[in-house]
Amino acid sequence: MRKWLMLVWVLFSSSAAGGLEELTYITEEYPPYNYQQDNRLEGISIELLERIFAETDTPLSREDVLYYPWARGYDTALSEPGTVLFSTTRTAQREALFQWVGPIATDRVTLIARRDSGIQLSGMQDVIDGDYRIAVIREDIGAQRLQEAGVPESQIHAAMSNISALRMLEHGRVDLWAYGEDVAFWLMQKEGVPTTDFAPTLTISESDLYYALHRDTDPRLVERMQAALDQLREQGIVSEILGGTIAFNTEEYPPYNYQDEGGRITGSATELLREALNDAELDADFRLLPWARALTEAQLRDRHCVYSTTRTPERESLFTWVGPLVSNTWAAFALEEADIEADSLDDLSGLRVGSFREDAVGQYAASQGVPIVVASAERENIGRLQAGLIDAWVTGEQTASFLAEEAGLALRRLFVFNEVDLYLACHPSVPDQFIARLQAALDRARSRKETPQ
Repeated sequence: MRKWLMLVWVLFSSSAAGGLEELTYITEEYPPYNYQQDNRLEGISIELLERIFAETDTPLSREDVLYYPWARGYDTALSEPGTVLFSTTRTAQREALFQWVGPIATDRVTLIARRDSGIQLSGMQDVIDGDYRIAVIREDIGAQRLQEAGVPESQIHAAMSNISALRMLEHGRVDLWAYGEDVAFWLMQKEGVPTTDFAPTLTISESDLYYALHRDTDPRLVERMQAALDQLREQGIVSEILGGTIAFNTEEYPPYNYQDEGGRITGSATELLREALNDAELDADFRLLPWARALTEAQLRDRHCVYSTTRTPERESLFTWVGPLVSNTWAAFALEEADIEADSLDDLSGLRVGSFREDAVGQYAASQGVPIVVASAERENIGRLQAGLIDAWVTGEQTASFLAEEAGLALRRLFVFNEVDLYLACHPSVPDQFIARLQAALDRARSRKETPQ
């Protein structure tokens, strides 16, 4: 009898709690987490919510999610029971206002400036003292953080949307934009605005994004939703939604990327990418290939990238670009004892000059009339110099130094003829959310390396 009564109580309790379909779901334009494209909701949190619906047998889909401006959605979630708002930054000030399911991902809100502005910030007081004009979205965490820090209202400029805030920064109507870093870079890519024109200058908030439920929501529904999310994370679904594993092709081009004695792919560009991937909770499979094959695979195969790649006009439209990773100085070299004098590419016109297949340095020199003798890999040029098969070598300055030291060979730099940045170049099929999160994490990693300790 007692067991029967307990069963009845459990069934009644479950029935009384209802299902997740009883809740109202509201989102906004905050890509790559949630946004509207071709009148359909997309994004990481949307995909995750649909997986939660499936995990809990909830008869809902993304079509049942309401799409509101952030301020309206936030006010609704505060005032109307049974409301779920996402993606919402969980802060101490908001903690008691909602119940929480998550985290979805970590979101960093930064003050973003144009690179050519020269703005450098060490703290919020620099923002106030500089009297900088700052674009914000009303009720967004960026706006709230500025208000909490005492930034005068006269410096804060509310934009109608994140797109309008981006345009305000792009066209110089404001000096800074307070917004989620990876979201901002995602928008730049979508709007055709070069991400390399902008840089984060100060992090003002680093918090996790959650589904925020009205505080009077039945706790059993909250627990059910959280349990489903935890299960999905254990199954690797969250990592899959963030983009899954992407192939990162590279080549022997030290010191940026090469294979060490233990067979591990390393180098300054490689380790920078590993740091950014770890920070962004993303996965990549590093592969060492001959350069021509590495470049071709990234151009033709879905979910493939290649690095360290020079961003040339011919390559620009073929890839989605992430970077810069490192800077590369192009120079011409000869053996120390060689009887060669040259001050420019024109002076190499009568010589045999080494490069390797599909290399941007050699291609540039060839376009200037230099006769290029092409090898299959950069490392071969050391041996060809020693054997007298080539008279000079055009390559990156750090690469020449690394390989010459490795071979115990004395080189003489003839002249420098270019300075370029190297990038990760990705096939357009690589998910936007992967690109955006990686770019934001890469900027943070570069900033840490450039900031004196």
